[in-house]
Amino acid sequence: MPSSISNSDTEWDLRAVPEKRWGRIGSLSFCLECALVVCWEIFWRHHYFVPGDYEDTPAVWQMQRERATGNATVLIGSSRMWEDVDLTAWQQTAGARPIQLAMAGRNPQPVLDELAADSSFHGVVVCEVTPYLFYVEPEAYTTDFIHRGHTQTLSQRAANRLGMLLESRLAFIDNETRLSTLWKRLEWPLRAGNFPVRDVPKGHEMRADRDTRMWARVEADPGYQALFRRLWLFYAGGPQPSLEEKPASAATAYPGIDAIVAQASARVATDIAKLRSRGGDVVFVRFPAAGPAYWSEARSFPRSLAWEPLLRKTGAAGVHFADFEQLQGFNLPEWSHMSAADAPRFTRALAPLVMRAVVLDHR
Repeated sequence: MPSSISNSDTEWDLRAVPEKRWGRIGSLSFCLECALVVCWEIFWRHHYFVPGDYEDTPAVWQMQRERATGNATVLIGSSRMWEDVDLTAWQQTAGARPIQLAMAGRNPQPVLDELAADSSFHGVVVCEVTPYLFYVEPEAYTTDFIHRGHTQTLSQRAANRLGMLLESRLAFIDNETRLSTLWKRLEWPLRAGNFPVRDVPKGHEMRADRDTRMWARVEADPGYQALFRRLWLFYAGGPQPSLEEKPASAATAYPGIDAIVAQASARVATDIAKLRSRGGDVVFVRFPAAGPAYWSEARSFPRSLAWEPLLRKTGAAGVHFADFEQLQGFNLPEWSHMSAADAPRFTRALAPLVMRAVVLDHR
């Protein structure tokens, strides 16, 4: 009976293993790999990266969202709320640690919608208002982020826990250190008259509970700080925005601002009514900004056309940094976010104002 094993299979099975010191080779390979990992870790620590700095993924956001129940204080908004509020300083001032659900560069209204619809939550929502992001930024990015957090599989949850374990020990586990990201960060020569449009690079350092602060490199590296300023200038007014401060007026306002603010206010008022029916509330906060970043926001969304109508039409309390001396004079290295050293001091000034606004709103 013919054999089912081919000659080539037989020859492969009978090949002699070379006489080598395989134990030593394996040990040498392992030591070399460990040495490379150590060198890679040292390199990135030398470039401001630190262990315990976590990537902000939908899974990490969802872990905090699941804690937002009962009478918790929940922080929502965009990157200013995310970076400028120090959770420990808030806890020391207000007595309870808030839950951080803000998303960098995103419209916070879908998050407010979800909290209002959650019958298990009856706490206070502190909502930061960066005008363009609050009124104009498409909501699809926020809803997609929330959806991916809600629909994780067991394997995705396990992968997230494993990833966070590695991030807690190794500084080079970071989106910015990936080769694909480094490739995109290369500065290629531009044609005359073109402006380098790019994604916002790493500007923060985040703890496991999403307690976030400005990344040290933004403050210490003048070139990196200048990169952020150029980006804010571009987003504020195009490739060659004016540095001149111009008075805000209806003529400088974002097109259709009255209708945009009215629509957002009506939607938010519905959410506030739901929360108040359960004993909760919402307080809006306008965070500090400086230089061209603030001038652009003030011109496009004048306070009389955006901030004041929002409070009036929703009946909510608001804290605007320009109204309180204790919320001014902080260090904003790239015009839009608080330095890591100033964030705790700012938080200790902000928290009592928010708590007082809630008390006054319930009288």
